[in-house]
Amino acid sequence: MKDQASEIKSKIDIVSVLSEYLDLKRSGRNYKALCPFHSEKTPSFMVSSELQIYKCFGCGEGGDVYDFLQKYEGMDFYEALKYLAEKVGVKLKPLSPSQKGEKEKFYEINAQASNFYRYLLTRHPVGKKALHYMTKVRELTLNTINTFSLGYSPENPYAAKKYLSDKKKIPVEDLVRAGILVRRDGRVFDRFMGRVIFPLHDQRGNILGFAGRILPTETKKDLAKYINSPDTPVYHKSNVLYGLHIVKKYIREKQSAVIVEGELDMISSWQAGVRNVVAIKGSALTQEQVKLLSRYTQSVILALDADIAGDAAARHGIQIAEKEGFEIKVARFGKYKDPDELARKDPESLFLSINKAIGVWDFYIDSAFERLGADTGEQKAKLSRELVPILTSIEDKIVQAHYIQKVAVRLGVSADVVTKQIEETRSSNVFQKPKIEASLIKKDPKTVREKREERLLAVAFKYDPDFLHDKKLTKLIKTPLARRITDSFLSFMKKHKEFDPSLFADYLPKELVGGFAGMILKEIGGLDDKPESYRDEIQLVKKNLLILSIKEELGDISHKLKEAETSGDKKNLKINQEKFKQASLKLKQVEAERN
Repeated sequence: MKDQASEIKSKIDIVSVLSEYLDLKRSGRNYKALCPFHSEKTPSFMVSSELQIYKCFGCGEGGDVYDFLQKYEGMDFYEALKYLAEKVGVKLKPLSPSQKGEKEKFYEINAQASNFYRYLLTRHPVGKKALHYMTKVRELTLNTINTFSLGYSPENPYAAKKYLSDKKKIPVEDLVRAGILVRRDGRVFDRFMGRVIFPLHDQRGNILGFAGRILPTETKKDLAKYINSPDTPVYHKSNVLYGLHIVKKYIREKQSAVIVEGELDMISSWQAGVRNVVAIKGSALTQEQVKLLSRYTQSVILALDADIAGDAAARHGIQIAEKEGFEIKVARFGKYKDPDELARKDPESLFLSINKAIGVWDFYIDSAFERLGADTGEQKAKLSRELVPILTSIEDKIVQAHYIQKVAVRLGVSADVVTKQIEETRSSNVFQKPKIEASLIKKDPKTVREKREERLLAVAFKYDPDFLHDKKLTKLIKTPLARRITDSFLSFMKKHKEFDPSLFADYLPKELVGGFAGMILKEIGGLDDKPESYRDEIQLVKKNLLILSIKEELGDISHKLKEAETSGDKKNLKINQEKFKQASLKLKQVEAERN
C-alpha cells in the first residue's frame, strides 16, 4: 500500500484537490486561502504545488494531500487513498479483510444491504406492494427511485440475515453493529422489516446507514412511521445531509441550498426540478451540517414543515448558521402542509415559494404578528416577549435598527421604546448566540535564534539550497528543528544529485514535515526574486547569527568569570578574562563588517 500511496501522490496535484474545497489564490510560487480548520478573516493557509504540502500559519495545521482529506473530510487513510486513486486512474491492490479499516468494512456491508433492498423493491414480487405505493401514491418515477437507490425490506424478519449473513458470509455481529440486524431475546432479525428503505449517503456517495418508512397499509398501529439506523462507526444523524452526494454540484451552481425536513420532501422536490435541495432529520440544522454546507454555499432557504418561529431547536440551528456567516431565508407553502405535497400537487408554486422566500428576520416578525395579533395590550405584551430577544440577537447594528423601526411601526410605538426594551433584555439568554470558544492555543513565542535560523532556512530552501553546503554557515544553526532539518538536507543530498523539495518532504521524518512546510511556505518580506536580493539576505542572516553566537559565548564566559571570582580561582579567572577579551574583539569586528 505504501508504494501505491507514493505512486498516487506523485500523480496528484494538491492544489487541484484542495481547490475543490477552498478558494485558493496564487501568492508568488504558492497559493493561499482562508483556513478551513479555524476562523480567520485574513488568509494564512498556504499550499505549495512544488512541495505538495499545505500549512496554516494561524492554527499550525499542515501536511500532504492525505492529511488534508483525513482532517477535512474525516476520511481514514485508506478512504483518502481510494478517493485519490480514482481521480488519477490507479487501480488499488485488493486488501485482505484484516487490512481494511473499520469504516471501509461498514461501507461495504451497507452497500451489500442496499443492493439487496433495492432488488426486492424494483425486481422481486415481494416488493410489488411497496413499489406500487412509491410510484402511484407518492408519484415517484422509476428513474427517481433508481437515482436514490430506494429499496424495500420485506416483512419476513429473517430475510436480511439469510441473504447478507448466510449467503454473503457477512458475520452476524458486524450486521448488528451496522444496525441492519437487531438482537433481542437471543435472536436476530431485520431492523427495517416491512419498510421502504432510503439509503443515507455521505457527500462522497458512501452509504452510512438507512432510514425506513412504514407502508400506510401496515396494520400494526404501534410502529413508528420512520426509523433510522442507530449511531455506528460511520453513521451519526447530526452529520448527514440527505441527497447531498447527488445535488452538491447544483448547490454550487445556484450558490444556494434549499433545506427540507425529510427524505420524501427532498426526493419529491428534486423530481419536481428543485435540484439544489437537501434534507435534514427534524427541523434543526446542526453544527456539523452547517460546516458541511459551507463547502458549497453561504446561502440557505429553509423549507421546513415545522413552525420555525415557535420551534426552539429550529431557532438554534438558525443561530448556528448565522454564526457561520450564512444568509438565511424562509419559504412558505401556503395551503400545503409540506414541500412533498406542494411538489406533487403544484410544482410551479414550489418554485414560486422558493423564489419568494423572505429573510429570516422578516419571517420571525411576520410570523409573530400573524399568530399573536397586535390589537390589544395583552397581544402586544406577547409580541414584545417573543420579538425583543430576537431583535437583541441581531449583531449588525444597521440591520437591527431597520427591524426595530419596522416592529415599532407595526406596534404603534416609537423606535426608542423598542430600543430601550432591547437594552434591558441584553443579558437574557432566551435568544443569545452561543459563545465562540477560542480555537487556537497560544504557543510560546519563538526565541530570536529560532526566528533567525528559520528565516535562514526559508530563504535558502526557497531560492538556493546550495547555501546550506557552507559549513561555516550551517555550524551556526543550533535549535532542534532547524538543526534536524539541516542535517536531513545534507543527508538527502548525499543520495540525490539535485534538490527536489517534494522528494525532500517525503524523505523527512513525519514530525519534521510541518516545520519544513512552515519554512518554505511562509511569505518572506523584503525580498524579490533577484539573485542579489536573496544572496544579501543570506549573508545578513548569517552575520546576525554569528553576532548572536558570539553574544551567547560572551554570556557563558561572563558566568564562568563570576564563578572564578567567587571561588578565588585565579588561573581560570585569567583564562576567561582573555577569552572574554578575544570574543569582544571578534564581536566588534563582525559588527563593523559590511554585508
